[in-house]
Amino acid sequence: MTADPAYVQRLLARARAEGQWYCGQADAAALCFEGLALFPDHREAAELVYEFFCDAWLIYDNRNALQQNIEEWDDRPHQQRRRLALSFRFMSRWEGWNREYRRGHKREREGPPDVRDRLEEGKGQLLEAYCLGDEECTGFAWPLFAEAIHRTSDPQTTLLWVGKQYADLGFFADAVEVLAELCSRFNDPDARRLLAEAKWWRDNAHRLPWLPPPGDGSRYRRMMSFIDPHAPSDEGVIRGLHELTKERGQPEPDWKPTLDPALAELVASALPPADAASAPNPPLVDWSFLDADDGQPGELPEWAKKQMRLFRHNQDIVEHIAREHRWSRPIQPPSTPPRYDPNDPPFDLEEFLELDDDENEFGLDDKDDV
Repeated sequence: MTADPAYVQRLLARARAEGQWYCGQADAAALCFEGLALFPDHREAAELVYEFFCDAWLIYDNRNALQQNIEEWDDRPHQQRRRLALSFRFMSRWEGWNREYRRGHKREREGPPDVRDRLEEGKGQLLEAYCLGDEECTGFAWPLFAEAIHRTSDPQTTLLWVGKQYADLGFFADAVEVLAELCSRFNDPDARRLLAEAKWWRDNAHRLPWLPPPGDGSRYRRMMSFIDPHAPSDEGVIRGLHELTKERGQPEPDWKPTLDPALAELVASALPPADAASAPNPPLVDWSFLDADDGQPGELPEWAKKQMRLFRHNQDIVEHIAREHRWSRPIQPPSTPPRYDPNDPPFDLEEFLELDDDENEFGLDDKDDV
């Protein structure tokens, strides 16, 4: 007989009921994260999230959504982190993501005003690592954040802001460290809830079934040899940006990473590899087609065809979509149809687009610093 409190049992039972329906997995996982926020070591709740994320239609939808941003054959490490970050954004139902865009939450959205400049500078460094793969920037970001946390008159909001940036950009280990520090210093149930989710993603990201196998960029380079043999390398792009910064006379960072790169490499080499034993074998998706790809243009995926139909009256956009996605491979849908909740009302696009004036995310008051 389980020793869980009755309300935890009810929470997981409700999650199972919601998670069986098409598009219900994210909401069901959110219920599990509520349980993990209260009981961080609750294995059943953690495994239930993974069970939901193995749903065939969820895998299909996430693969299609990710492919619109990153080709599945692009195995560069920073692109895998971007896939993780995008997946996290697709699946997270933590209410703080939307709350910060409502009136009265500018401080939460942009950070406390006394350290806002330093926070934005640190975020810019993280974005360079996220978008370009310039990993040196991750080391430069933390000293800026640490300075802001030390200097601000509102460390609770600052810690939450920093933790959110790390989670939003796929740096889950860093997010966990910051949010754990926040929860150790302040009684913040909202942050504890986000911490539970970031921790799950840190520990389980390696076995998400819709992510292609990680790599070192060799598959990407092979495909690019077909598509554009003269395309600059990532290293060349980063080097060019650094040179451009010098030419424009922009100051280089006057701080140093908190961890020496050589020491960081030594620590990484000593860590055990991610435990893949808990992932299904064989995997839920057969990724062998990635290494068998002949690099030739082929049939467009269904989502690209839908976009072309949507813009059928603008031939330039249609041609652009066809040209840009010639190497995006079709993704086969599951053989069984999705299971819809019979109690759900029909989808109404007009109702979906309706916004309450008080909750209008696009009506922000920049003077509001509450």
